[in-house]
Amino acid sequence: MHQKTSLTWRLRRWCKQREDWSLYLLSPENRFRVVCKEVINHKLFEYGILVFILLSCVTIAMQRPGIDPNSVERSFLKASHYLFSAVFLVEMLLKVLAHGLVIGKDTYCRSGWNILDGSLVLLSWAHIFVRLAKQGKNDLLGVLKVLRLLRTLRPLRMIRRAPRLRLAVEALTASIKPMSHIILISATFIFFCGILGVQLFKGTFHHCVGDDISNITSKAECLSANYQWVPQPYNFDNLLQGLISLFVMYSTDGWVTIMHAGLDAVAVDMQPVRNYSVLMLGYFIPFMIMSIILLDMFIGVMAETYHMCQQELEEMSRREGVEELQRRRRVSTWAQEIDFFYSPARRLIYKLCTSKYMDLFTSGVIFICLVMMAVEHYGQPQFVATLTEASFYVLTACHIIEVVMKLVAFGVQRFFQNRWSLLDIGLVLISAISILLNMMNMSHVIRLNPNVLQVLKMLRLAHGLKVKWLKVLLRTIFKTLSQVGNICLLFAFFFFIYAALGVELFGRLECSDDYPCVGLNHHANFHHFGMALLTLYKVCTGDNWSGIMQDTLRECRPDDERCLDFLYWFALIYFISFVVMAQYVLVNLVVAVIMQALEDSEEEELKAEQDAEQDRGQQALPPVEESSSSSSSSTDTDSE
Repeated sequence: MHQKTSLTWRLRRWCKQREDWSLYLLSPENRFRVVCKEVINHKLFEYGILVFILLSCVTIAMQRPGIDPNSVERSFLKASHYLFSAVFLVEMLLKVLAHGLVIGKDTYCRSGWNILDGSLVLLSWAHIFVRLAKQGKNDLLGVLKVLRLLRTLRPLRMIRRAPRLRLAVEALTASIKPMSHIILISATFIFFCGILGVQLFKGTFHHCVGDDISNITSKAECLSANYQWVPQPYNFDNLLQGLISLFVMYSTDGWVTIMHAGLDAVAVDMQPVRNYSVLMLGYFIPFMIMSIILLDMFIGVMAETYHMCQQELEEMSRREGVEELQRRRRVSTWAQEIDFFYSPARRLIYKLCTSKYMDLFTSGVIFICLVMMAVEHYGQPQFVATLTEASFYVLTACHIIEVVMKLVAFGVQRFFQNRWSLLDIGLVLISAISILLNMMNMSHVIRLNPNVLQVLKMLRLAHGLKVKWLKVLLRTIFKTLSQVGNICLLFAFFFFIYAALGVELFGRLECSDDYPCVGLNHHANFHHFGMALLTLYKVCTGDNWSGIMQDTLRECRPDDERCLDFLYWFALIYFISFVVMAQYVLVNLVVAVIMQALEDSEEEELKAEQDAEQDRGQQALPPVEESSSSSSSSTDTDSE
């Protein structure tokens, strides 16, 4: 006993002395460990790993079920998988040797991102070993399928290397707790409505399918006529089916079809009758009203969550906003200082260009021109075409006069300091080119596509962007591009993973007479990565996504050995998680960013106007002081 205690004490002492050693083998001064640290801390190493991750994403996007096992493409993809797994394993080993594995400060497992990277590397090698060990053994086929699905998560390694993507993911992760309240309320509401729906409609969402069902009134008559008695795709036969149906209604996709099925329901094993129970509207209409209210609450919570969790982005935008405000104040002050040295005629033009009446006149002319363009139509009378052309000439003349007046009032240098002046110059040039091409009528000399003239004509609509409130809106949009860019990057990353996973899960689903499809077709499927992206975009917009999910909730065919036995549950998790993240979280997060930026932009505009008024008042004081000092000096001279 004493020897065991002594041995344990010595082992603890030995571990304590080597706490800073990597794997208890390499001391901090070990040359090999120092070299490993220098390698992993070098910029080229990080860039090289990033390149391999991008190439790995490309090969994942190339994967599809229809590749011939003996083809060169399949051999290339298999070899690239081995190469990338080896490179990422070497990266992991270098970091473990340099920092240690678990024990000690700043070890590999102390970082959550390292744990994610290491898990993906180990899963990749597990997939390789299982594939090599399979070699005709069907008992390992299920494990291989699962590991092949997990391989699509390899792009998650990109999060750590992309700072903007990492910041967006961290902000989104931090926002889970504030959003949990509204998610809990929504889940509780759907759960209780699901229980009520099962009590009201269980067994009633079934109908007869056959050639002539006009005289069919029950299940017995349907089966006696050799017809099929089938349930509705979304029903309330049990709680799970009821929750799925209510979630589809919650997303406002196909809720009318489910509601009509409830109104037509008669009883268990009875053929539906149109509008048999109109009182059931008392179940569906309040549910949809509460769904809309909860969705609006979700947007409000997302706006508040973004304001709280995106502090770094907000601080950056606030600094940029202060710099922009100072720049505008300097330009405004410079303009006011030079105003004192203007000639009377130029000062009059300057006051005219900076007055609100000039903006009102320009807005009125633009509005009239837009109205005249809107009345153009196919088969229009000649006087309408003449009137629209005349209005365009008048608008172009007014616009040229406005540009010339601003050039005289502000000067060339200060005129081009304003970005909206570039828009003015571009519109003047486009209008002039359009008029010249119209008047010269040189189609027999210069072969010009008539669509070019139509495009130039449509570009006249950019005149409407000069309206003040539209300027504020556009400035807000441009300002939020950096913030929305992070979310769009997260969108693209999110779509990439789900598209690759969709190809692995549903790439072999086919539509036929025996297995008809409601949502999947040649325009929406998961046969390859590109089509999977388009299908997910369709799901994100809410266009018949319930029909696409319905096609994936099918049982495997008896002769299909490659079909996943758990496809039903994977399809449910896949589509519900995608709809929640895409339609409710990320889209509402973009709306929250734009709403917050619009509010900040209006406040900045108000502050800029107040600062301009203060600068104008301060610059009006020096002449008064000069006159007062001269008058006081003349008084002193007289007194002397």
